[in-house]
Amino acid sequence: MARPLLSTFSGLLCLPGLLALALVLLPPRSWEVWQYALLTLEFSLWLALPALLGLALALMARGRWGRSLAGINVLLLLLALVPSATLWHTARDEGVPLSLSEYTAGLATSTDRDPLTLTYHRVNDEPLFVDVWEPTEPADEPLPVVVNVHGGAEDLPQSLLPRWDTWLADGGRLVFEVDYRFFPDGAWEESVADVRCALGWVHEHAVEYGGDPDRIAVTGQSAGGLLALLATYTDQTAPSCDTKVPEASAVIAWYSVTDGTANAEIPWRQRHSPVGEELLESSERMVGGSPEELPKEYEAMSPIHLVTPNAPATLVVTAGHDLFVDPEDNRRFTDRLAQEGVDHHHLELPWTEHMFDLNWGGFASQLTRHTIDDFLEQHLNP
Repeated sequence: MARPLLSTFSGLLCLPGLLALALVLLPPRSWEVWQYALLTLEFSLWLALPALLGLALALMARGRWGRSLAGINVLLLLLALVPSATLWHTARDEGVPLSLSEYTAGLATSTDRDPLTLTYHRVNDEPLFVDVWEPTEPADEPLPVVVNVHGGAEDLPQSLLPRWDTWLADGGRLVFEVDYRFFPDGAWEESVADVRCALGWVHEHAVEYGGDPDRIAVTGQSAGGLLALLATYTDQTAPSCDTKVPEASAVIAWYSVTDGTANAEIPWRQRHSPVGEELLESSERMVGGSPEELPKEYEAMSPIHLVTPNAPATLVVTAGHDLFVDPEDNRRFTDRLAQEGVDHHHLELPWTEHMFDLNWGGFASQLTRHTIDDFLEQHLNP
């Protein structure tokens, strides 16, 4: 009687791993399903626990069913360890130490203090905000400046993941998180114009908050990374306010698409998901047509086609299992940077999903922090 019961519980403990596999590997049927997939991949190490317990019960059950269930649980255990193991391997290649104890450090959605929120510009009486994050320890000299451009969607505010802002600030930097109009239909340039306006505002006001206006790095996640690249790689878009846009010392693009033309690389899961259809419709509304109909427009909003030898030093952070950005897109982009002789570094994080930085303690986030720290130290504190 005990053996059938042990086999039953062992089989039930296989279910979390099987569900996780489906979430991670199959095209998501909705945005909510994708969010579950993100969390599953980011916290995959926890899936080793039911697999281990299921394996123990299967070994106790013995017999043909016990052996079969033991094999399934061993496979699920190994698969649960794959994301973490590949990131440890990447960290070793990058010379970055990782901490297992930090894995449980929680999410990046809250922090230990609030920013100073200001209005940097108004468009049709609608304010565009900037959050100012200062270090807890006062500095004796002007601090290098980091301007972050959030990703997300139209209804999302600046400082989405404030734990990253305070980490950047407490590393001896003055941080500005900027809002912008999110790609109005048929007028995608307005988002770039707002970011360039924000850069000019930061350059003018950095001294007031203890910053050095001649040492500015621009970072951005997802759509924010695209805007960070477009705002710093070319001056073809005028700022949306009367200001002089400074040259950036460095730019960091996190999981950002760099090619929107008809030749763009599209992830397999996106091509077979209703989410992908929504993204295609959104981009066509934003630009005013398809890549085939408006090739010049899509080329103008593709950083890979804007690279010149004068581009600022660039750090590209790639999520290796990204629903929205094919890793090959970023590889082609960094190849282009290399061809033009642009100082750059490419950090590719295997088995990580878009917005992996939500998990503050995750191995991908730990690796990214070390890499960003080194990159900013090199280019803002020469």
